[in-house]
Amino acid sequence: MPTPDGPAVVVGVLPGQSPTVVREAARLALAMSADLVCVWSDAARTSVAQDPDGTLVTTPLDPDHVDDREDEVAAEVEVAAEVERNLEGSDVPWRFVYTVGEASRELARVGREAGAAMIVVGSRRPGIGGWMNHLIGGSTAGHLAHTQPLPVTIVPQEHP
Repeated sequence: MPTPDGPAVVVGVLPGQSPTVVREAARLALAMSADLVCVWSDAARTSVAQDPDGTLVTTPLDPDHVDDREDEVAAEVEVAAEVERNLEGSDVPWRFVYTVGEASRELARVGREAGAAMIVVGSRRPGIGGWMNHLIGGSTAGHLAHTQPLPVTIVPQEHP
């Protein structure tokens, strides 16, 4: 991934995430005259190689999952389209990055590679599902704040 000419704001995106997160990250990037780098790290897959053209070769973590590259591409395209819809009408230059693995590690890596000024993440999802994810995997924001030098901004997700 090439480093942009100016600063960047990296934002973690998820399928079905509140649009507030990416829109607030775009607002911050615009105020900073920065590019926006929207990163989805698919935690259900792991990297096995990278092709010479930069294409990431991945495999599912679940050994019982039938690996289907078409499903992976469809999910990536769907999340990118969701980000595009959420940024409709925004003047901020942005790009989408698909990666695999643990979210805080991948956001920090992309942040370093993009020359990011900050990383933006959403707060945990409301309800029992968000609580269980936090209990099992911990907080992405917490992991980021304790493992890398970039400022981390947490955007509260809208409650239904």
